[in-house]
This record gives sequence, C-alpha cells and structure tokens, in this order.
Amino acid sequence: MEANGKRKHDASGAQGSSTKRSKGGNQGKWMTPSHKAKIAAIRGRTLEVGDMGFWVTCQRQKEMRAADEILSLCEEYGQKLFGINSGATDKAAEDDDGDEPEDIEAAIEKELATMRSANKTKDSPFGLIRMNVDCVLFMRTRAPVDPLKLVQEICKDAAVANSRELLRSRFINKLTPITLTGKATEKGLEDLAKKVLSDHFRLADGESDANGDDDGESNACSYAIRPTLRAHSTLKRTEIIDKVANMISKRHKVDLKNPDKVIIIEIFQSSPPIQTFCGMSVVGKDWEAMKRYNIHELYSAAIKSAADPAEPNEPAEGEGEGENQA
Repeated sequence: MEANGKRKHDASGAQGSSTKRSKGGNQGKWMTPSHKAKIAAIRGRTLEVGDMGFWVTCQRQKEMRAADEILSLCEEYGQKLFGINSGATDKAAEDDDGDEPEDIEAAIEKELATMRSANKTKDSPFGLIRMNVDCVLFMRTRAPVDPLKLVQEICKDAAVANSRELLRSRFINKLTPITLTGKATEKGLEDLAKKVLSDHFRLADGESDANGDDDGESNACSYAIRPTLRAHSTLKRTEIIDKVANMISKRHKVDLKNPDKVIIIEIFQSSPPIQTFCGMSVVGKDWEAMKRYNIHELYSAAIKSAADPAEPNEPAEGEGEGENQA
C-alpha cells in the first residue's frame, strides 16, 4: 500500500470500489441487462393493421400509473356497457398509494402483472399496448366493445364528477377513440377513409352513407377534419386534410367552428421496428363540449363549476392551436 494510504487504481483507471453501484441508489433507476430485457419484452406489443381502440395520453413519466387507471376504467365500463367481466385490473395496483415504486424489481413485476391480466388471451376485449413515445398508450379493443361509446361514457361521467372523491384518474389526460387502423401511406389512408367515412357521409365516388339516403341535401351534414401526427413526417398534415376532404361529397360542407361531425385522424410511427399506422374515427359535435375527450380537463371544470356555480364551463383556451384543420 502507498504511504499516503490511498488505494491503487486498477488497470482501467477506476478506483477499487467505484465500479459498483447500489441497486437501491439513484431513486431505484438502476437496471441490469435482465431488467432491460424484461421491459423490452413488455413494450414489444405493437399495433396491427385492422386494430380498433383508443389512444391514451398521460402525464410524463406516469405511464405505468395511467395504465393502472385505464385498465380499471375499462373493467368497470366494459362490464357496465357491454356485460364484460374482463378482470383487467391488477388488484395489487389498486392498493398502492399512487407514488412511483422505488424498487425496479417491484416496478417490473407490477407492469408484468398488469399486462398479463389485461392480455389473458389474444381475443381479450381489452389489450394495453405500450408505445415507444413518452406519455402515450394505446388500448386495443375487440368486440363487443365499441371504443367510441366507451370513451364517451367515461367522459360524460367525468364531466359531472364535481368533487375530488368522484375522481377516477389522476394521471390520464386525453382519450381518443379509433374506429379502425390502417397503414400510414397514401393508399392506406384512402382505404381506411372509405371504410370509416362511408358509415357517416356520402362519398364523392358515389358510395351512399349509412342511412342509404340519395337525396342531394336531405341528409347533408357539416364536418371538420382534425389530424394529429406523432413521430411521423412522411404524410404532411395539409396533404392528409386535402385527401380526406376530396373523398367526401360536396353536399357535406366544411365548418371549422361548429361542425356536426368531426373526423379524427391519428398517424403514428413506432420504432423499432419502424411501422407507420393511421387511425380514424368520426365523432359528434359533443367532442368540443367534452373538451375533446380530455378527462383531466373535464374533472377540473366540474370541480371548478361546483366551487363557483355562477361561472359556466368554457372550452379550454388554446385547445388545438397550431393545427391545420379542415
């Protein structure tokens, strides 16, 4: 040992004890390759063409908590609306105190248990998919679940939850229903639009709408197109709007302020492997009144209204700013 009592450096230049890291340190963020492999396996589930469901956005770094909340909501509303007893919610997840787990093993096991219970079989009515984008999840649904009806009912209840005791979520922000998913290409967008829009509009190529009404103006309705692109740059927003608008009969007029129907288009690129998807749905004019299905804002507005009944609820300022819309 040297006279000054200092430890000798090893061949790599590091001191003897400095190569070790405590598993309990760094706020529980330390992970071995095995931990990383487990997380990668969980996140390996991806969207597929033909899927339906709804997007879930949440607070940053709270994806696991948001997953617990949305699985619990799906179990409750799935049973109430569609008679499904899916057992989607992991009971242990409901019993914790809402703080992020500090132990990485506990976090992994919690996520595994949640995902397993939500995906018991391939045909399970609810299947949660973790995306490779911060703050975003996708809940895949299968028959008999109608994702639009499910989202609408959750939002209706959130809009009247005028006390904190009635709040059903802390970490979920917005729910966006998707009737069908296709490839995010020009051809994929066209094929998807034909399938989804034909149930709501008369198309420019002569396909009749869901009501089979061929009178020129008797069943006309106004519409707006609201596209959202996540991690995708191949299809441009204006190109998407023009493509979809040109597929709709001219008897349906564009109305950006008070449309009868809103066409929601969600385009997402996942990686790895790189896959691009386009999801679409048509919602009614209650979409704006329901804060664009942002349940966090609905809860906040309901509580504020209860505290000050004389002040009416107004749409959130700046909602949708910066979007090119039609």
